[in-house]
Amino acid sequence: MKGGLYIAAALIGGALLAHFLLADPGYVAIRFAGYLFELSAVTFALALVGAYFLVRLGIKAINARRLWRDGRVQRRQDRARRSLARGLLEMSAGEWAASEETLVRSVRDAESPAAHYLVAARAAELQGALQRRDGWLSKALEAGGEQRVAALIMQAEVHLKHKQLPLALAALTQLESSGEQNSRGLLLLARIYRQLGDWQQLQALEPRLRSARGIDTSVADEAVEQIYLDRLQAAGTAVNATELHATWKNVPKSLGQRPQIVVAYARAAMACEEDADAEIELRRLLDKQWDESAVLAFGDLDCEEPLTTLERAEQWLPAHAEDAALLLSCARLSLRAELYGKARSYLETSIAIRPRLETYHLLAVLMEQLGERERAVKVLNDALIHALGRKPALPKIRARRWTERRQSERRRN
Repeated sequence: MKGGLYIAAALIGGALLAHFLLADPGYVAIRFAGYLFELSAVTFALALVGAYFLVRLGIKAINARRLWRDGRVQRRQDRARRSLARGLLEMSAGEWAASEETLVRSVRDAESPAAHYLVAARAAELQGALQRRDGWLSKALEAGGEQRVAALIMQAEVHLKHKQLPLALAALTQLESSGEQNSRGLLLLARIYRQLGDWQQLQALEPRLRSARGIDTSVADEAVEQIYLDRLQAAGTAVNATELHATWKNVPKSLGQRPQIVVAYARAAMACEEDADAEIELRRLLDKQWDESAVLAFGDLDCEEPLTTLERAEQWLPAHAEDAALLLSCARLSLRAELYGKARSYLETSIAIRPRLETYHLLAVLMEQLGERERAVKVLNDALIHALGRKPALPKIRARRWTERRQSERRRN
């Protein structure tokens, strides 16, 4: 459509130009090096057009070899890009061997050979060919630049996957020393420090985790959570209230709302005989989010007013009446308040909802102290059946036959 319009416009323009030129064709005179060249305007215009095309033809002839070479390189790069896409699809389809072969075959013509080597290394890893995997990773490392960063990150990941922590740490240390560390590398480094138990290094890494772009606060919290858990537990084990308060004060706000951190603090505070502080933090947590470990910790509180603590625990019962852990905690607090009947009721209800060995044991001890030995033995027997998962398959013993057999044995003796 557009071509037809252009042709029509050219014909109309040519007709108009010819109309004017027939009336007056024009005259052009050019003097050059003592010579005078005279020609019509039409001839001059045609000569200019011809000269333009001759110049362009000459330029193309001069650049023909370079253009041919550039075109050949471009075609090879296009073919390599198609091979990379095909290799990725083959790997996604589970054709790992074919994917590796496709990627390696076209790597010489690729714009980014490291990308081919990294994907080939992943395909070799999926095949369990660890030696080939390491070979492709080494070739990717030779590329340098940003490709080197990607290769070191992948090297650390595969070593970490196979529990080769020293090798993974060595790869990430290279990133650290070169100043090329990124967010992914920091997270992997934190993971390695956690698995190695190197909490000092992990604590030194924490500010960088929190300031790095692309790392969410919750991810950073998860990475360094063990630091504060260990410090809180260590303070509780050492019965060091000063260290406990200093550690709790330094816990980041986002971490201080995690149940495992709050429970660790509460347990340590109980060990330091600061049950009142533990109760405050546990209640604050349980009023916001319900957590079984925090409920069980609340039942272990030994405050000066156990009856008050029990009443606070019972305030949660209307909303959590079927919670066996809460009933167990209420039973423990009832025992401290010397309300043995209430404790027994809570324990029996807790067992009926969800039996657990510690509940059976506590009920048996209570029955023993109340003088109900037969009931205590039955509770322990029920606990044993619960632990085994079944009752023993024994034949029924007939009392008369058993008595006669015993008397016969005595006569022989």
